[in-house]
Amino acid sequence: MMKRILCLIMVAMAFSFAQEETYIRNICDTLGAKKVELQLQQIEETMWYGSKNLSKADSVKKTVYKDYLDVKPYKNKFNGATKLPVSITASCVESQRNLFQYAIWSDLQWSLVNNDNDYATMIMDANQFSFKGYDATNSFNIIAIKKGSLPQNNSFSTNDLMVSKTFEFSFDWWYSIAFYFVGTKYSYASVVALDSLTAANTSVNGLDVPDSVSKVQLQILHGVLVDPNKNLPASSSSVASSSSEEQSSSSEVSSSSVEASSSSEQSSSSEVESSSSEHTTVIGRLVNSPRAFKAREIRRLDGSKIKAGEVLVPGVYYVKGADGRWKKQVELP
Repeated sequence: MMKRILCLIMVAMAFSFAQEETYIRNICDTLGAKKVELQLQQIEETMWYGSKNLSKADSVKKTVYKDYLDVKPYKNKFNGATKLPVSITASCVESQRNLFQYAIWSDLQWSLVNNDNDYATMIMDANQFSFKGYDATNSFNIIAIKKGSLPQNNSFSTNDLMVSKTFEFSFDWWYSIAFYFVGTKYSYASVVALDSLTAANTSVNGLDVPDSVSKVQLQILHGVLVDPNKNLPASSSSVASSSSEEQSSSSEVSSSSVEASSSSEQSSSSEVESSSSEHTTVIGRLVNSPRAFKAREIRRLDGSKIKAGEVLVPGVYYVKGADGRWKKQVELP
């Protein structure tokens, strides 16, 4: 009898949390108008060579750089108009005249611009602003950075935005440059995107690779900006230039529109269909094993990660399924 009562309590807790705790670790629940400075923590570089449809890799090399000065653009090619973000100040309300520090590639070296304080910024709630392809299953916050002021019609370029993944307060910046070679000559195209899959696809699509060429070379740079004063939960994400596990792939925003910004010798934009889901609550036995439960990750309601093999106590958990979506599940006693 007592066990049955406890189960009923767990069910009530699950539905209560589903209604009350819609946003877990959404910075805008607590930050408000208070500003936070985000700083570049590292750059993850992926050198990818393989088929031009990105279905098969011949070689993949990944390197993590703590200092952007150590990053060397492939063939010394990097769009001179692209800003590699180094630090930015923002809050959850629009503010202007913020200092945006960024690096540009000029004369075969990085140059830091640290005196440009005419930027409008805002950390936005991905749910409130209805960004297509982004909801609480894959992201909570999106930061907008725009020279002067934010657009009145909420129409942004991907150069203006960075996404913070679910359960993390760190913002991702993605840049991809793609090459194809004919003898000693080559062509290239580059893009700034909101995720790795869109970055890779759009840069290759911008090349218009001829039928006679079967291979392409990609350099993908993934900058991670964090609040250095906050301890971040461990991330389960990884750099993936053509990964099918990339969850939110979009160059558009509904209710806010985004234009993909590709550049270099050619420009193009592509849309990758993605889906979002509402939180659901499942009642059953949780097994902390990806094979048994087909779950990629399990977290507590405070966002902390359950380690592999850790015994789960009865309660409500967030579970990331094989489809990449998060849902609540009750662990019964």
